Amino acid sequence: MQTRSGIPRIALVAPTLAVLAIAGCSKGAERAAPRPDSAAKAATPEIPAIPSIPATGGSPTYTVTERGIGPLHAGMTFTEADAALGGALLVPVSADTSGCDYLVWDKGPSGVHVMFDEHRIARVDVDTAGIATAAGARIGDDETRIKRLYPGQVTVTPHKYEDGHYLTVTPPAPADKRFRIIFETSGGRVTRYRAGMMPSVEYVEGCS
Repeated sequence: MQTRSGIPRIALVAPTLAVLAIAGCSKGAERAAPRPDSAAKAATPEIPAIPSIPATGGSPTYTVTERGIGPLHAGMTFTEADAALGGALLVPVSADTSGCDYLVWDKGPSGVHVMFDEHRIARVDVDTAGIATAAGARIGDDETRIKRLYPGQVTVTPHKYEDGHYLTVTPPAPADKRFRIIFETSGGRVTRYRAGMMPSVEYVEGCS
C-alpha cells in the first residue's frame, strides 16, 4: 500500500517466503518469487555503473545521486541489482513484477525504498535524514540550501498535498538527462526525496 505522498508501506519479507523448487529444477530454492527477470526484457540500454562510497567502518556509507544510491542504480535489471547488493534484493510475494511495485533491500539502509518498474530498477525513495545526496542535501534542509547545493538545476513546482513544493533537480550532463532528484518540502523544509529515471521518478503517489 502506498501513502498519499508516495512513500510505500512495505513490510520486510522474510527469507522463508521463498518458492520451493519443483521436480526437475535445481536443488536450491529461489529466495523470493516471482523473479522479475523471468518477464520479457525491456529494451532499456545498460546504465553505466557509479562507484559506491567506501565504508568508513563496519557498514557502508551510501549517498544518493540522480541515478540511485550506492551500488544500486536506476536502469538495472533485477538480476544486476541483486548481484550489486550481494543477493539482498527481495521480491514481496504480492509484488506486481510485470508493472510497478516496490522491492525490499534486505538489511539495507533504513528509510530507503526501491521502486521496480518496466522490468528495471526505476528509483529510490528516501524518508530518513540519515541518508544524504552526494551534494550533501538531506531531509530537514530548507529550500534555499537545496538551491545552493544545485545551482541553476532546480525547478520549483507546487506540492500536490502539502503546503510546500517539489524541487526537481535536473543534472547538467547530457548523459544524465533521463534522471532526476526530486525533493518534497513542507513549510519550507525537505520532508522526503526520491531519485531515479524518468518517468517513474516523477510519480507523485508511488506506483498507485
